[in-house]
Amino acid sequence: MLWRTVARSSSATWLAPLLAAFVAVLLSDDLTASVTPGYWPSAVGAATFALPFVAPACAAAGAWEGARFTRGNVAGWAPARSGLAIALPLLLPVIVLGALGMAVAAALTISTAHPQTGLPPVGMAFVWLVVLTAHALAGFLLGKRLPLVVAVSLALVLSFVLTAYPAAVEPVWLRHMVTGGMTSCCSLGQSPDWQAAASAAVLACGVVAAAAVALTAWAVRLRRALIGAALAAGLVGSGLLAHGLPADPAVARAAEQLRCAGDHPRVCLWPELSGSTGMVRQNAAGAWRRLQHAGLAVPDTLTMEDHPGKRAAFIGSWPEPTPSMVRAGVGASLLPSGPPACAQSGSSFPGADAYGPAAAWLSLAAGAASEDVASHYGAKETAVAAAVGHAGGAEQLRWFRQNSKALRDCTTHPAPVPAHRSGETAR
Repeated sequence: MLWRTVARSSSATWLAPLLAAFVAVLLSDDLTASVTPGYWPSAVGAATFALPFVAPACAAAGAWEGARFTRGNVAGWAPARSGLAIALPLLLPVIVLGALGMAVAAALTISTAHPQTGLPPVGMAFVWLVVLTAHALAGFLLGKRLPLVVAVSLALVLSFVLTAYPAAVEPVWLRHMVTGGMTSCCSLGQSPDWQAAASAAVLACGVVAAAAVALTAWAVRLRRALIGAALAAGLVGSGLLAHGLPADPAVARAAEQLRCAGDHPRVCLWPELSGSTGMVRQNAAGAWRRLQHAGLAVPDTLTMEDHPGKRAAFIGSWPEPTPSMVRAGVGASLLPSGPPACAQSGSSFPGADAYGPAAAWLSLAAGAASEDVASHYGAKETAVAAAVGHAGGAEQLRWFRQNSKALRDCTTHPAPVPAHRSGETAR
């Protein structure tokens, strides 16, 4: 059959504009809601949100083609060709249909992110294609066995349930086996955990292999054994890769990608901030000097790496920073990133109330705008920090050091606001 005849007669041809319109109109807000500006992995990963809607379209179209295959007795008219050799040309437009749907989704997320540096993670697109192929082949097998209306409806429903429902159940790693866990990827300081994506690819490859065996004219017992082996291998391999992964699988981004400049302080930024580099470095250095002048020990290296080590401070990972964000980030870098181990083990933690006022005080001391600090840490905490700022410099340092200690153990209580001394102002 000529390719133009295949394309003209395929159900995917008339379904393509409907799917493209569905993705562009009904999914656009959800697709672009959590995209990290300027970052390729986030732009492409967010498009995965469309996969539970595009895959069922492929499954339904595949079921339609499978029913046509059976109704036309194609296998009887072409005994020299295997079922797989006949099915692949019929399913190629279906796979192109899925690729079109995901391309529309990716176009929306990429146009929102506007990434300008780096390269797109093409591995994500490969996972999409493998998953879509698996759904198309599974739908084709249903169409071969069941009446057209039943096969198309069942393929559509089953495909949607299998791709969308695992995200709502425990354990959370089950969702990665069907979609790869790329939807929530990633903040600037993160990279996708390819182990999650590989789990979806392995399961999809198992389904593709099982479908290929089912369409091959081998002995019945051998065919059944090979189908079972392919499905079992896909499930086991996928489960082993996904097991134990968190709901949002991501790993820390390689520190080698940071671009560092300056000395006292040395400021290290992700390349996606190239358009704001001057502003960020200027405000980070200004905040560093203000904190040093206030009597605080600030590391010489200010970085956007999440876990920088003891000789550097993590100042934040904002895709669209403002001067106030930068200064507040430098200030908050002097506080611990989380509660101490004793608090995580269930002990009482009286220092919990110290974080907001201490972080607000540091932000104000670094030169952040008070309204921005209040919107981030709360009006009450910012008011406490402002009151502390009216005390003498030594009293402010004592107040901060006690609160800093309270955040690091489970015995120290937050310090009270020091008494205001006339004639002295906040540093």
